[in-house]
Amino acid sequence: MPIVELTSDDALLVENYGLHWLEMGIGTDDTRADWRAEAHRFLVDARKHAGLASFMAKVDGEPVGTACCHILPRAFPAFRKGDAARIGYVWGVYVRPEHRGIGVGAMLVSACMSHLKVSGCGRVLLHAGERSASLYGRMGFMPTEEYSAAL
Repeated sequence: MPIVELTSDDALLVENYGLHWLEMGIGTDDTRADWRAEAHRFLVDARKHAGLASFMAKVDGEPVGTACCHILPRAFPAFRKGDAARIGYVWGVYVRPEHRGIGVGAMLVSACMSHLKVSGCGRVLLHAGERSASLYGRMGFMPTEEYSAAL
């Protein structure tokens, strides 16, 4: 199953990004009216300023999944010997339901991780839903103690 880097098909990325959130239970009442335009803007900006790369999996020539990754600005200066100079972030991992459970998601995330490593990242982060947490655990990701608060 080929994994190819996408350089311009933002429509597919945006479509899959929306499906991802809808499948996680975010209803249309809680969805921004301009989310598609915001996603397009984000992709353009992240390509220009954060080394965004996106990947697509194909089966029989048809797209069945996508994933994105980019380099995060450091939240604080590196201090410890093991602190990574650059940190990557994987997001927007989406595999069509009929193609789940056969390794498509793992191949997409691996493509992102390889891209980030070549880009000089020493660590990669992602946020995982319940459905995909076991996949990420098998790939070496570990839960972290992150806290957040709405402002």
